[in-house]
Amino acid sequence: MKLVRTAGPHPALIFVAPALDVVLVLIFFIVLSTSFLLQPGVAVTVPDSPFLLAPQRDPQVVSVTAPPLAAVYFENGQVSLDALRSRLSAQQGRTRTVVIKADRHAPFELVARVMTVALELGYPTVLATNEDKQ
Repeated sequence: MKLVRTAGPHPALIFVAPALDVVLVLIFFIVLSTSFLLQPGVAVTVPDSPFLLAPQRDPQVVSVTAPPLAAVYFENGQVSLDALRSRLSAQQGRTRTVVIKADRHAPFELVARVMTVALELGYPTVLATNEDKQ
């Protein structure tokens, strides 16, 4: 006695499972990849100003945070003023602008010291601000 199948495997089902797998992996990747998009640096709230400067090409960004942990950050790491001086003096191409992003509550004395270090080394220096919202 020979048994015969009444329903054979459908050839389209061979492509459905891999296609569904690829779609689910793409959705999973898109959902998770948005949480990995970060901008480097330290988050500071800069003061508002009516004066705007054109965007700088390839600037050196120095961030100054507010108390109680007022600190200076350069190249995504906390540095002292002496370390900032040595890192900036080791940089090639002093035509690059130093942009100081100081929090609106940062001590002015610390901002002035950072600016003095950059200016003594011959870097053009700019204080970053937000556009005046009036």
